[in-house]
Amino acid sequence: MLHLVGNTPMIKFGNVNLKLEFFNPTGSHKDRTAFYMIKEAMERGLKPGDTVVEYTSGNTGISVAWVALQMHLKSIILVPEGTSGMKINLIKLFGAEIINVPEDIDGHILAEEIATERGGTFLAQTRNMANFKAHYETTGPEIAKQAPDTEVFVMGAGTGGTVYGAGKYLKEHLNAEIVLLLPRGSLAQEQLSGEKEEDLEIMEGFTYHSFPELIQMAIDENVVDQIIYVSAQESIEGMDMLRKMGIPGGPTSGANYYHARKIAESGKRCTTIVADKITRYPEIIKEIIN
Repeated sequence: MLHLVGNTPMIKFGNVNLKLEFFNPTGSHKDRTAFYMIKEAMERGLKPGDTVVEYTSGNTGISVAWVALQMHLKSIILVPEGTSGMKINLIKLFGAEIINVPEDIDGHILAEEIATERGGTFLAQTRNMANFKAHYETTGPEIAKQAPDTEVFVMGAGTGGTVYGAGKYLKEHLNAEIVLLLPRGSLAQEQLSGEKEEDLEIMEGFTYHSFPELIQMAIDENVVDQIIYVSAQESIEGMDMLRKMGIPGGPTSGANYYHARKIAESGKRCTTIVADKITRYPEIIKEIIN
């Protein structure tokens, strides 16, 4: 099954290329990240029967649990309060232990403490360079092959691994412009722009309350050419547009498409990612159909 990770299809609508990452085995692009992180950890000495620990809003947790199951590892997944019940059930389905993290506790610190207590390995996706390598070595080259006409790559960031990895590859090989999407109301917006707008926190895959090291590295290395702060309403509108095209994209995908389409109106060929399916977000489905 691990050989089925990656090589996802791409479709084109007007001036927008859409890479359909929900064709990965568990349904999201995080399969790439989880596989790379665990593979590198095993190269450093992690062995069957050992434990991996991660703090995640959902998709990475599903992927880590899935990869760990196949590599005969135990997994502990910490999730912030409010994470989609569908995602939590999928994490449990692949055998992981779930720990809910209250809003006033830093989940990354707690995950590291639990890994130490249990003798496990904290994968630390927000700073793990295997996260970057997964997209630099697979997602970026696939896009370059499938859509060599890409002029702009648009990507909403959670950990920053995709925009950093795929973005760097596409900048180097296609001279593409890289547009980073961050959520309005996030800590990253406050730190980068000096202002913090109020908005609904519906985009679970985005980073609201931290500023991951991989995002900072992408900015520091000038991989990112433009930063756009995306609203919950724009994400919902993007999901609705995708739905009408027959693509069941989730909230990150909606934000990606909304802004890729907007940029493409200038005549530039844009590429973005449909990261997962809206079926993981039943409450958002209600919002759209109502």
